[in-house]
Amino acid sequence: MSHLAKEAAITLRSTGGRMTTQRRLILETLESLGGHPTADEVYAVVRRRDEVYAVVRRRDPRLNPSTIYRTLAWLESAGLVSHCHLDAGPAGEHSERYDPVTPVEHHHFVCTVCGQVREFEAPQLEAIKAGFSTEHKVVVEKAALTLYGQCTACKDTRS
Repeated sequence: MSHLAKEAAITLRSTGGRMTTQRRLILETLESLGGHPTADEVYAVVRRRDEVYAVVRRRDPRLNPSTIYRTLAWLESAGLVSHCHLDAGPAGEHSERYDPVTPVEHHHFVCTVCGQVREFEAPQLEAIKAGFSTEHKVVVEKAALTLYGQCTACKDTRS
């Protein structure tokens, strides 16, 4: 069982929920995909895995996309997954992407040519958050920074 699936199982048990096969598939897929998959990308992979399991277990292979969205929303409310809105690729397609929560706040670089998403940490942002908190007498809980540009491979290709 993946780390995310274990954390979700603990959370489910504490709230009286249960770990269904579909939830487990979604959790394992989300963690195995890495990066920042969209709900549609998670659905496509889970759907293929579910069909394989259905043949093995002789059960109904249908999996509804709404199950993916409901599970992702529950994971976010439980603090296990976060989402971010990124404009990726040459056409700047807007998409909501999901990511298992990590203990360290991270940010994103998106290549405007190929759509690749890279995570990075920005310790300098902690100083900005602290300064803003002091100046405005508020509590900043988190920050999201997304940088857009060309990755090394795309930049070299265009040179």
